[in-house]
Amino acid sequence: MSYFTDIFGNMPQLGEGLMGSDMFTQFYTIIFGVLLVLGILNCVFGYRLIRFWMMVGGFFVGAVLAFICVRSMEIQDKTVWGVAVLITGIIFAVIAFLIYKAGVFLLAAGIGWALSIYFIHPTSSAAFFACILIGIALGTLAVKYCREVLIVATSLIGGLIAGVSLSRLGGLAEFPYGIGLSAGFALLGMLIQFAINKPHNEEEDAEPENRVESEYPEETGDSVENEGEKVYSQRRKRKSTSDR
Repeated sequence: MSYFTDIFGNMPQLGEGLMGSDMFTQFYTIIFGVLLVLGILNCVFGYRLIRFWMMVGGFFVGAVLAFICVRSMEIQDKTVWGVAVLITGIIFAVIAFLIYKAGVFLLAAGIGWALSIYFIHPTSSAAFFACILIGIALGTLAVKYCREVLIVATSLIGGLIAGVSLSRLGGLAEFPYGIGLSAGFALLGMLIQFAINKPHNEEEDAEPENRVESEYPEETGDSVENEGEKVYSQRRKRKSTSDR
């Protein structure tokens, strides 16, 4: 367990080291500009892009799980690490794409996990398990309340990315400004997404095959009787015509 707490405890230092690198400094504006656009898109169209984000969330969850497993087995070969992370991430992404509810769970769990790690910065076993439980709880809620949870989750994660990026680009990286911009983007994204993604009625939410069947209702006893009466009346007409 110390492996996991060390990884997440060192994440802020790793992030600062990456942001202080020469490559990052050279492409500073481009990187945060791209992140700003992606964050705004996720804020406004996160629910509409659900399939894509499910694959991303599935890949993220699978890759992290593979990394934790490989790290716990004390494998030193970096190639094995990369192959295990890549293959497991792809498998989880395919599962998320093909199985809708599994994809919703993985996406919401990944978002909950990422947000909890960002805000909690787990440095102990208890904090690490708390982040896992938050992710599982959000994934379970998303399966039951798909539209509401995914709109809120995508707005929050998109707002966080957009707010941090805009604060960096505008030279407002201090504490109140970045959080304030993130909250503003997230709130605006929720309002827009709830407005453009109205809930469907039960018939529209049904599976396609169920909707097709509903278009052709089963024959009832009354319809059978009506058909019998039509056939009988047609026979009487033919008989009366032949008698003439």
